[in-house]
Amino acid sequence: MVESRLMRTFILAVCLAGAAATAPSASATQNTSAGAFSVPVVYKKLPNGLRVVISENHAAPVVVVEVMYRIGFRIEPRNRTGFAHLFEHMMFQGSEHVGKFEHVRIVNENGGTLNGSTRFDHTNYFEVMPSNALELAMWLEADRMRSLKITPETLKNQQDVVSEEVRVNVLNQPYAAFEWLGLPQKANTNWYNAHNFYGDLSDLQAANLDDVKTFFDTYYTPNNAALVVSGDTTPDEVMKLAEKHFGAIPQRALPPRPDIREPAQTAEKTFSESDKLARTPALAFGYHLPDRMTKDFFALSLLDPLLVSDESAKLYQSLIKENQVASDVSGGFNYGLGNNFDY
Repeated sequence: MVESRLMRTFILAVCLAGAAATAPSASATQNTSAGAFSVPVVYKKLPNGLRVVISENHAAPVVVVEVMYRIGFRIEPRNRTGFAHLFEHMMFQGSEHVGKFEHVRIVNENGGTLNGSTRFDHTNYFEVMPSNALELAMWLEADRMRSLKITPETLKNQQDVVSEEVRVNVLNQPYAAFEWLGLPQKANTNWYNAHNFYGDLSDLQAANLDDVKTFFDTYYTPNNAALVVSGDTTPDEVMKLAEKHFGAIPQRALPPRPDIREPAQTAEKTFSESDKLARTPALAFGYHLPDRMTKDFFALSLLDPLLVSDESAKLYQSLIKENQVASDVSGGFNYGLGNNFDY
């Protein structure tokens, strides 16, 4: 990923009241000095390029299995806005050995929970399971990585599901999520940072079967993914199961990563929109952030707890409690879709 001037914003949204890193490729263990707080992390990689991250913790008989794919809505294809999110839904439509929605049923019947999400730079799927179901969770993830079922029926169904989600969560809501959907489109100039991440309805409905298959073949490959396992297990056990279930999945050539850099902003940008569903005005302010993993980046990370984290934060106390000029205030790094560590 190019790190210079990425579209990273700290957003502050105010509703006015009444008035108008890349993991090391070689095996490594992260430790700290004796007596200090330490989270053991082991990094491995399979021959097919799948990165494996393991954190052993026997505090409870539970494991978390997560597969992260290095594809988010930032670099989804042009004229296919919302496609990365659409594909997240497709991943629950069945695979060679698992029927439609059976993934969810199997996890729940074995005492687990699961979910998935689409972010700027990655899409993730995870299961929280009793530790004796570790292999089951890894098998489920490997089966859909290797053999996702993609049919006209499931595509049409999920296009309708996601389109309805857009209507309910955006188009029919006051302010239409302008602080985390509209603002980035106005603040940035590079298409990869400035398009509608949730998806234009016309783009969502225009996606065809070839689009979905190409997307899967391009990005849902082991050399574009990381398997993360944390909890009541050992690195040896995880690697044995990873090699058993993921090791035979072939890697595929990855496309060049697009240039997602933003040119330097030299002047203030402003915009305003009317909203027939909103009863009071709302303001949003966005600021481009410094490069990740720098001193300035971590210093600015303190803005979230200081300014907007909860009712004790300065802006809540000032705007709502003391001056009573706003009914709500919120914000943060990549507000609505991430934080200072989750992109």
